[in-house]
Amino acid sequence: PTRGRFSPFLFSGISFSTGGYSAEYGEALSSVLLLNTIDEITEEKTDISFMTVGLGLANSQKWKNNSISFNAAYIDLAPYQLIVPQNVDWNRAYQSLSGEPVYRHNFKEGLLKVYAAFDASRFDINQESINTIEKTRVDLNNNNFYLNASYKVNLMHKWQFSTGLSYGYGKNKIGLDLDKVNNTEHASHLKVKARKSFSDRMKLTFGADYFNTQFDESFNTDSKSQYDANIAAGYTELDIFFSKNFAGKAGLRVAHNDLLNVTAVSPRASIAYKISKASQFSLAYGEFEQAPRQDYLKYNTNFINEKASHYILNYQYNSNKRTFRSEIYFKDYTNLVKYDTAGAFYNSNYSNDGYGYAKGLDIFWRDGKTIKNLEYWISYSYIDTQRDYKNYESKVTPSFVANHNLSVVTKYWINEWKSQIGFAHSFNSGRPYDNPNEEAFMNGKTKVYNNLSFNWAYLLSPQKILYF
Repeated sequence: PTRGRFSPFLFSGISFSTGGYSAEYGEALSSVLLLNTIDEITEEKTDISFMTVGLGLANSQKWKNNSISFNAAYIDLAPYQLIVPQNVDWNRAYQSLSGEPVYRHNFKEGLLKVYAAFDASRFDINQESINTIEKTRVDLNNNNFYLNASYKVNLMHKWQFSTGLSYGYGKNKIGLDLDKVNNTEHASHLKVKARKSFSDRMKLTFGADYFNTQFDESFNTDSKSQYDANIAAGYTELDIFFSKNFAGKAGLRVAHNDLLNVTAVSPRASIAYKISKASQFSLAYGEFEQAPRQDYLKYNTNFINEKASHYILNYQYNSNKRTFRSEIYFKDYTNLVKYDTAGAFYNSNYSNDGYGYAKGLDIFWRDGKTIKNLEYWISYSYIDTQRDYKNYESKVTPSFVANHNLSVVTKYWINEWKSQIGFAHSFNSGRPYDNPNEEAFMNGKTKVYNNLSFNWAYLLSPQKILYF
């Protein structure tokens, strides 16, 4: 967690959905990351961390119907890199100062949460390049601030209402040798949501979102680019339990982007069938759209939304500290952004002529029962994907994709040692890249990647942990 923008200890759950998600979530082409903050702290406590890479401090207080938590961290990799030399030419190693406060108030039937986070970071590095003899100096300073407030209340007649408002600010000062790039982004999001339970078998959810993004960037003070985008969206979703073992969900999301002057209509549906107390199958379909990335919108706004269609079959088993999940999927991508230059530049010719597909299999197994004091996870994913987008010459596998990925994570408690030991092994089969010395496009392949990590946590006392 030492390099994360948000502290994991502030969340009750973090889940990554790779497709077929609810109509509640928009502006996401392939996946969503759901982070649910803790509704109520269970105890007052103070945490102090001393690390080879920095310091950390956290505190939680609770009184009557109120609670407040905060944490702060200072990270500096320079002392660590003096002890463990790096094969990187740093002028200034990574350094950051960050903090987060959270306030909660419980009403009789509702809950108010206010969350804020700030982060200031910097580094200065001399980056090697195969295109130049001299290294390129990259000097980055980043300031980030995030605030959100949410309120949830249970009303009469089985109504539930929630609303939230968030604001994000990001500022980058980037030095590339003698060139200077400065950019600033302001982003805000207003959300309302209501749910009505008609019975144990039927629930209706509906709501609305409003997003505003303002971005501006300057290059050497003589070139500027900017945009101001507003997206208004509404959605509705119906959950029906046809029987104890069979359920369905159908939803529709409609969104309008005023910058692109496009309206997106996205239907979504899923069904689930329980074959036993502990296991079920589910099938999901959905249409998903999002505006092109900031890298393109700052130069050109003559776009339409990028699109994806998802088809997903999932099986899940969960019982007695054992979980098994498997999923096969197919995603069809259209209207992807293409351009005709080495990078996305102000003078590039842009279009929405890109397309592609992704299909694959994900498997996950977690077991905390078979061997006493041992818990382990195994996850494997296979993906076959090709895209013709960006400045690609043809439809090929993108450079961020490895066909095979495997990870094994374990933790074992040794009572006599008052210790928890663990290891994690990560593997992928290598990623494609374009070798300019070969005629075929994207014909190179990086070496197979393996990473083995070992960790040991020793309980000095009920209040002190030593971690390696």
